[in-house]
Amino acid sequence: MANQSPESDRGFRHHTIDCDTMLHLASGSLKIGSQRFVNQKSGVVMDAPRTLCELLGKSVETYHNPKMLNSKKGGRWESFSSDEVLDSVKKVALGLRSLGIKPGDHVALYAESTAYWTIADLGIVHCGAVDIPIYVTQAIPQIEFILDDSESKGILVGSRALYDRARDALAHSHCKFLVSISGEKFTPETITWSELLEMGKEADAKNPGEFEKLKGAVKEDDLATVIYTSGTTGEPKGVMLSHMNLVSNAVDCASLFVFHGAQDVALSYLPPSHVFERMILYLYILTGVQIFYAESIEALPENLLEVRPNIMTTVPRMLEKAFEKAQNVVEKLPWYKRGVFKWAISLALQYNAEKRMPIGYKLKRVFASELVYKNLRKAFGGRIRFIISGGAALRPDLARIFCAAGMTVLQGYGLTETSPVISVNRMDRNRIGSVGPLIPNVSVKIAGDGEILVDGPNVMLGYYKNPDATAASYYTCWLRTGDIGYVDKDGFLFVTDRKKDLLKTSGGKFIAPQEIEMFLSKSLYIDKAIVIGDQRKFASALIFPNWDALKSYAEKNQIIYSSNRELLENQKLKDLFQQVVDETNKHLSHWETIKKFAVLDGELTIEADYLTPTLKMKRRNVENRYRELIEGFYKE
Repeated sequence: MANQSPESDRGFRHHTIDCDTMLHLASGSLKIGSQRFVNQKSGVVMDAPRTLCELLGKSVETYHNPKMLNSKKGGRWESFSSDEVLDSVKKVALGLRSLGIKPGDHVALYAESTAYWTIADLGIVHCGAVDIPIYVTQAIPQIEFILDDSESKGILVGSRALYDRARDALAHSHCKFLVSISGEKFTPETITWSELLEMGKEADAKNPGEFEKLKGAVKEDDLATVIYTSGTTGEPKGVMLSHMNLVSNAVDCASLFVFHGAQDVALSYLPPSHVFERMILYLYILTGVQIFYAESIEALPENLLEVRPNIMTTVPRMLEKAFEKAQNVVEKLPWYKRGVFKWAISLALQYNAEKRMPIGYKLKRVFASELVYKNLRKAFGGRIRFIISGGAALRPDLARIFCAAGMTVLQGYGLTETSPVISVNRMDRNRIGSVGPLIPNVSVKIAGDGEILVDGPNVMLGYYKNPDATAASYYTCWLRTGDIGYVDKDGFLFVTDRKKDLLKTSGGKFIAPQEIEMFLSKSLYIDKAIVIGDQRKFASALIFPNWDALKSYAEKNQIIYSSNRELLENQKLKDLFQQVVDETNKHLSHWETIKKFAVLDGELTIEADYLTPTLKMKRRNVENRYRELIEGFYKE
């Protein structure tokens, strides 16, 4: 915790537990190891693990999962049983030890999402080292910064394409060795995955007790990973998370849901470099769930049909894309089928997860399910029990549509700094629009300015080599989230905006841009929008179109064009976007309304540095790119 002078508690509207107690919880003295973890469905009871080493060991011992980890190799699904995973983790850990890695050393992991990513990650922490994950889409200057700042002594790289992409950054790093997970020899000095495993096998033969000694020496308060935040502004900061941080979050979240052990199948498509998916992978291992890794975002629709998962995690954008795809298909159908679809969607928008719906509604929903909803379920494999959404705000209308269709979407909330989950909705407590009740052992209070403050055993150790940033991130014992929100009378947390994103007009009025952007993005024809207005007379917006939907609209309305730019110049399209903005303005106070806007011939992409790897918008970068256009909005 940051060492700060005590401050008055005045100005806080809500708190659940006193500060001294929260310090007690966050210090690691919450005795997680003395608690029992109960898998609600299978009846499995175990002492809750304290470290990631214990988490894997207890899972292998308890479930004997025949398909713990599964990913595509050569076009076929390759499976690792729990025993095979543990054996490979042992060999990786001992192989790294043979390469000179000692407890506390940093080892970078730059690889695609596969079973090998998780094995490599667990191998690193089992030898007492610290994992430094790097996004495969991370900008090269950021990769260079991370390798330099973390002082990583070695790196595991997933493929030739990734090696070629980061070659220059690697050349300037502290890394003394490079392991090729794919088995390709990038350079004569490259160590292949099989060679690393062979080193580990030989080390185990020479000293059979070394692995047990290494993992036994790992303690709950030891640093497990440094995750560099993707950074919507400035250089990334290295978030230090301990074994306790990650394991407590996995245990506490797992206790809230029903899992069926190896009978359950989860599909993972989010990058494991991100703490959300990484913790979820640990949760799946803890509960004995089979994990399948999607080949890529592009292959996700096909993988959903192959794997037919029961559980998955997502960011809202994937759900938006899936629904937009369904809408695009429907727009080309005869008028009466379009009418049935619109009726079914309007019915879904009435869905309330917390209320017993009238019998008339239930009967209508049965018909809507047979005529419309079943096709949406089928696109997700037909077996989804629940989907957990995080990383960004989920549109309530979208949550209602998926829930009504029989695929319960549960929105949660957290930060990299909180390992990450702070709150999440449950199957039996799902308040759409909220981010759910707090998870066990985590507490929140709301500052006088509306900022959400949090503490618990999941809160980070601090920012790596950055004591000033660490100190600035705390208010006494409470971590500042930077988010604005409130807790309702039933204990559900609502997040309304990012504190730094709030706009203040030159007239002194505050505008929450994310709420307005969410209204705009409800339109099928808008991919993303960014609201401008800080220290300005009025609010304006930059709109990035959904090109697939727009081109479908042009085809339907016989609009002829030769380029995207020409399409946007068509008066029918201008009128279309004006209607969307006018409809949005109906829901806003007069000072929030969009007075001017521009529809742009472009896209927001990670590669252009407009989005983070987790698809959060880099507002400053977008505004800088279109600075001249924005200034034009406000000229007399």
